[in-house]
Amino acid sequence: MRISWQWLQEFIVEPLPSAEEVAVALKQKTVEVEGVERSGVHLSHIVIGLVRRQDKHPQADRLAVCAVDIGGEEVSIVCGGTNVREGLKVAVAKIGAKVRWHGAGELVELKPATIRGIESQGMICAANEIGLADIFPQKEEKEILDLSFLEAPVGTPLASALHLNDAILDIDNKSLAHRPDLWGHYGMSREVAAIFGLTLKPYAPPAIKSGRSFDLRVDVRAADWCPRYTGVVVDGLTIAASPFWLQQRLRSVGVRPINTVVDITNYVMMEIGQPTHAFDVAHVGGREKQRERERAIVVRRAESGETITTLDGQVRNLTNEMLVIADEEKSLAIAGVMGGGSSEIREKTKTVIFESANFDAAMVRRMSQTLGLRTEGSARWEKSQDPHNADWGLRRLVELTKQLCPGVRVVSRVVDVKNFALATEPIIFPLSLPAKKLGVTVPEADIIGILTRLGFRVKKKGRDTLAVFVPSWRATKDIQAPEDVLEEILRLRGYEFVRPALPTFPITPPPHNQLRQLERRLKNVCAATLGFTEVYNYSFESPAWLERLGLSADLHLRLDNPVAKDRPLLRRHLFPNLLANLENNAPRRDSLRLFEIGHVYRREEAGESVDNSSAERLPGQPLMFGAMYAAKGVATPFFELAEGAKIIGEKLSFPLRLVAGSPSNLDFTHPGRLAQIFYGDALVGEIWELHPLSQARLGIPYRAAVVEINLSALIGRSPQPTGYRPLSLYPAVTRDIAFIVDRSVSHEALVAALRRVHPLIVSVELFDIYEGQNVPAGKKSLAYHVVYQSIERTLTSAEVDAAHAKVNETLRRDFRAKIRA
Repeated sequence: MRISWQWLQEFIVEPLPSAEEVAVALKQKTVEVEGVERSGVHLSHIVIGLVRRQDKHPQADRLAVCAVDIGGEEVSIVCGGTNVREGLKVAVAKIGAKVRWHGAGELVELKPATIRGIESQGMICAANEIGLADIFPQKEEKEILDLSFLEAPVGTPLASALHLNDAILDIDNKSLAHRPDLWGHYGMSREVAAIFGLTLKPYAPPAIKSGRSFDLRVDVRAADWCPRYTGVVVDGLTIAASPFWLQQRLRSVGVRPINTVVDITNYVMMEIGQPTHAFDVAHVGGREKQRERERAIVVRRAESGETITTLDGQVRNLTNEMLVIADEEKSLAIAGVMGGGSSEIREKTKTVIFESANFDAAMVRRMSQTLGLRTEGSARWEKSQDPHNADWGLRRLVELTKQLCPGVRVVSRVVDVKNFALATEPIIFPLSLPAKKLGVTVPEADIIGILTRLGFRVKKKGRDTLAVFVPSWRATKDIQAPEDVLEEILRLRGYEFVRPALPTFPITPPPHNQLRQLERRLKNVCAATLGFTEVYNYSFESPAWLERLGLSADLHLRLDNPVAKDRPLLRRHLFPNLLANLENNAPRRDSLRLFEIGHVYRREEAGESVDNSSAERLPGQPLMFGAMYAAKGVATPFFELAEGAKIIGEKLSFPLRLVAGSPSNLDFTHPGRLAQIFYGDALVGEIWELHPLSQARLGIPYRAAVVEINLSALIGRSPQPTGYRPLSLYPAVTRDIAFIVDRSVSHEALVAALRRVHPLIVSVELFDIYEGQNVPAGKKSLAYHVVYQSIERTLTSAEVDAAHAKVNETLRRDFRAKIRA
């Protein structure tokens, strides 16, 4: 949010400290100020001048020599502007000013110059030469900025005349989400005055004198969503551009000027944080069409299937969980969010209904999210605005309208429908609370003084307590308990008065979270040991992507209000999104090793209870581990990923067992390369390779394997005790062996048998599998690295040869293998 320093000053009697000092104080005590932006700095040495005389340049047809009054001094300036003339008020850049020649290039500092033999003591500027083209668009290329509309005297600094000598405080909105009173300049002025001990001017727009020539009725049919609705009819308007000061004030806080009435409503919102609206009476239906001097406003729930075209030209679909402002025929606005196009202010608008209401914060937030429509107004209503502001807002609307549009009249009574009651009971504040909570003693006089500066009323109640009456602008949600009052006292007094001290109460360590520890260890193994990269995918899935994979969406939980319209399903597995990662990255990467740890959502599994008093349970949300491996030229990703899964189990003290086959029978899995993963007798996961047909259909250029393990299922079981085996100090010897066996022989059986052949064998690793030419039908060729190592000595060639011979013998005897190499 942008806050104008000058606007703050209007509400405070004494001069404010500098904008930078205000920013520091607010940052220390109230909100996060991200920076201070000083406007008008680029207009230094530029003043308002008056062209007293204009003569033709003796040496140039397109130049003129102008005598310009710049306030007590007349200077001669050579100018080539097409519209320069005697009596014109202009922007004069004096010697030392910085300008852009013809609005292009870098800033150049003006120096005395002689142009075609005539000395020029400055420059008469176009808007784009002094950075004002966005405020004053040029119609012609060499058009001089005409300032005749300004009443400021000649010689006035241009920044001051244009209300540009301001400083803007850029405030982070999230830091004031709990402070509805700070969403306008008056509330922020109240805060600044309290911090610096300054005097706040009362905000008191004059009461509205009702008219009687127009009958305005308001029917609030949803009182729980509309605590207050005020309105009045104003006639005799002329819609035009707002005065320059008002336009510039709005621009300074990031609001685009539109026309008088709309600008007034926006001005009031930025001034006191109260969103307001104006309806063109000519486009609001009445109870009896023949009676032009009466209208009815209805505040009601929208009807299911009802639509409204909003001010941005979009057709919005409404539900009966939304609130609308309507007449007796149609919707006029989405309450608290945006007005409708049918009753917007037009050039011919003469009569308007001014609305200043109060809407339920949760309702506005819900509507805004459902519609995907967030506005300045909805942002304020979401914070629980003070219903008393509605009266202020309406009175200020009428006051400004009369000020800017002479001749307007209030033609109806002021309608005020109230359906609210803010808490009036005081908060009982023990004077001992600061010492009890923070070990700080705050004098009673300081407590009363601080609270009074903030607008609280304080009465002594007994010897050691105060009765604190919370002002309405802090009572909607912000201040509810003695601790809230204590926070106000401490932040205004300064947290630097709280001395740091060690806690004097016992600290109980939090319970050990096995799942989080397992998750951290697993990430370390995958990233550091196996070289996998972690990904974070959305918890949502696309029905279209599931259909491409051949998966049904029937069992998935469907979101009623999805964040992304194309992803309305909650995921049941991690692998669909991992395969989507593969499809997106395969054209650009030769190898992908990805893993993810995250919750999945399954309706058929019972999760946690909704609450302690209910038998209803949430869907199951097990924590899953998923990994995907694919690489160009790798024929056996399934087996390599299987080895990785075993390493993970060993590192986590959960040794995993793979059993060929799977009950899933998914169409996109390779029928010969899939297995179930067991820990003990419990099924905890699956591993499979992508079917070649699915691989081709998805456009993936190389084989890919996927593993999923249910971490929640593992946590329910005890890990095996971790054993220690010292690392060998002696070198290992690797021998490769290739052989042909029946296709039915499993990798697991081979590895288990070979590891038992000889105690010197420490590793058996598959590195190739082949079926095809020169391999008989029903057979397959396998190739393994067999690693030999002793922890006692360096092995001799003879020892390795003897052990390797036993490997060959075991393969021939137990698996009828034909040794190839």
